[in-house]
Amino acid sequence: MDQLHDLDPKLQQFADIAVAEIAVPPIHRRAPAAAGTRPSRGMLVVVTALGLVLFASGAALATGLFSEVFRIGNLSAVGSRTVTLDGARVAQLPLPRSPQLQGGWSVKQVELTMTDVWRSVDLQYGRAGSHGMGIGVWSDGISVKPTTEHIETTTVDGVPVEIGSAGTQRTARFSQRDATVIIRVFAPEVGQGELESLVSAWLKETG
Repeated sequence: MDQLHDLDPKLQQFADIAVAEIAVPPIHRRAPAAAGTRPSRGMLVVVTALGLVLFASGAALATGLFSEVFRIGNLSAVGSRTVTLDGARVAQLPLPRSPQLQGGWSVKQVELTMTDVWRSVDLQYGRAGSHGMGIGVWSDGISVKPTTEHIETTTVDGVPVEIGSAGTQRTARFSQRDATVIIRVFAPEVGQGELESLVSAWLKETG
């Protein structure tokens, strides 16, 4: 799905989980929308969906996990809810023991999504002077691939890792037990060496 660069991160996440093969939403700087720009097809889908589930204010997220699955044509989307790090452990996915991660990163927000088929936890990290970092953990039952322009494979602590890049975004994708983990950072802030160190720190913290 096209990335919607002027959407709130929660709306971007909702748009991206609405397709069968998910493109993990990048973290990005929010830029003002250009006047007179024709809305993309993805934007029209999200606007339609917003009319059903009231994501515009974020109030729907605060009410808890949605049990319903909303269908729009051949698209389906599920609701997520904001939880604590300990609260997300109900998903039974590899999660860090501590809200702190090597390099001065601290968990700022945790989103939990659960369906009958798959589960996911999205952790938003922050540190001083940074635009943030996102780490998504996905169960089996769904294919998860970040949108990238270039991918190379390396090994970190014996684990194969796909390092991808697209514009100002850099990602690391790897398998851990029965889950897929994707780390998303801003390339100007986090180089490939530091990203690989974050993968190593994550493996140690969740092992």
